[in-house]
Amino acid sequence: MDLLIPIKSSRCEDDLAIPSNRMINLPGVITALLGTMAAIEFVAAVAPRDVVYSLYEAFAFIPLRLSFLLAPKSVLAALGQGEALDPVVREQIVAALSGGPTVYVTPLSYAFLHGGWTHLLINALTLAAFGAPVARRFGAALFLSFFAACAVAGAAMHFALHSMDAAPVVGASAAISGTMAAVVRFAFAPGARLGEDGDGREARTASLRRLASNRQAMVFLIVWFAANALLGAFPQAAGSSEPIAWEAHMGGFLFGLLTFGAFDHWARRFGARPRRGG
Repeated sequence: MDLLIPIKSSRCEDDLAIPSNRMINLPGVITALLGTMAAIEFVAAVAPRDVVYSLYEAFAFIPLRLSFLLAPKSVLAALGQGEALDPVVREQIVAALSGGPTVYVTPLSYAFLHGGWTHLLINALTLAAFGAPVARRFGAALFLSFFAACAVAGAAMHFALHSMDAAPVVGASAAISGTMAAVVRFAFAPGARLGEDGDGREARTASLRRLASNRQAMVFLIVWFAANALLGAFPQAAGSSEPIAWEAHMGGFLFGLLTFGAFDHWARRFGARPRRGG
């Protein structure tokens, strides 16, 4: 069974814009993430086909493979549609779905793979714009934890809705969506400009209750969710010939929106940014 079927890319192509700092003055952690993703994409572009196949098969997120890891008998029964599978076919399926130890890291590793340079460029620009203020606010270590958790949350959301899907999911968009949600929590406070120097460290955090009463924030949220739902239904509108894993975007965004307060508290507590007086 060939599991490397057309890639379901996870893209952030929202045209929603908020104030962002200078693109050439990125935090080191953002530069490191972009460099890592670019290096992986370069390998995928120049390596032999077999190497690229192995790379994506090992590290892309494939819901069906995780389902098989968690409940192999149930997956085989579902694939056999309630009937016993031919022993040879059963062996082939088991071999194809037994991904080895890398299966455990694919809910995170998929975020570092992309479906081509265009996909990577779009995500790189979005990460630079929305990730930079969050990285400056959290500090490098906490930002990496947040980024990783948003990626895993996106994979979890996609898995919950498509547990029997064999299409590989790649792209950092779920994690980037989490950073977009994080920015919403402090970019729309009255008078906020992401800090006097535009880096986001001093902007006040809005509670979820206050966010609900902020017209600008609610417009942003409504447009963001609507745009992602439309991209899922009409991927061609974003220039994609393959389905877009919009559910992963939703998972990362919701995780970022709901947990930002906890991460922001840890950032203050552990000295990633100064406490505000008053």
